[in-house]
Amino acid sequence: MVGIRVLEAQPELADGLDDEQAALARRHAVAVLDSIDPGPWQPAEAYDRTPGSIGLLVIDGVVARDLRIAGRWCSELLGPGDLMRPWDFDDGAGESLQSDSAWTVLEPTRVAVLDERFARLACRWPQLIAGLLSRTLRRSRWMTILLAISNLTRVDERVTALMWHLADRWGHVTSEGVVVPVSLTHDMIGRLVGAHRPSVTSALGELQRRGVLTRGEGVWVIHGTPPDGLSNGNGADRPKGARAVDPTLASTLPGLAASVLF
Repeated sequence: MVGIRVLEAQPELADGLDDEQAALARRHAVAVLDSIDPGPWQPAEAYDRTPGSIGLLVIDGVVARDLRIAGRWCSELLGPGDLMRPWDFDDGAGESLQSDSAWTVLEPTRVAVLDERFARLACRWPQLIAGLLSRTLRRSRWMTILLAISNLTRVDERVTALMWHLADRWGHVTSEGVVVPVSLTHDMIGRLVGAHRPSVTSALGELQRRGVLTRGEGVWVIHGTPPDGLSNGNGADRPKGARAVDPTLASTLPGLAASVLF
């Protein structure tokens, strides 16, 4: 069994702690580290679901959470820093809409198992618990962004917006452009933006011809800057009277987003 010092792997979880308490938390907040190979994943069967467990914290790698309703799949990507409880609400029991769900590991992934033992220890530092809670609210905001992207009219705009969103989460700047280190298939991109694969293929071809996007070995590279209509400016493009979404209002998301969130 391999352990990991959670605050060394995710230093921002120490925000709000003074130097002494941060040092103690780094030393003692140790979780079991689990490695997962790419391919289909059934986490609900792999982990002890005691009531006090916090969940699984992604240390590195990429995991897809897939949901199917009426024959159509949609997906969410989880990566470093994301917190999930994949055993919660995974079977859709009690929901009016019938759905199927699946998990797929896209890249070799490591997760910290924040079990009940870890939870009892972490409660010594409320700031640490608050930091973990903020990860779930961050996921709800990202789900809202994906919902907004899927409402863009043109598929090439959706794909461009998705790539810049993923670049904000995991990308890094190189001399060639902004590298998104995720090997996404056309089918997966379609699931993320709410489009059929042939439409995604056509959109990607057009974006590559225009020099907006290129595909590398296991990565996508974005060139240039976000288009004016997609960039986060001063809010001038926001509909009159509209307000920014508060990420704490996760309960107001449509049922589909709430289902995928876990």
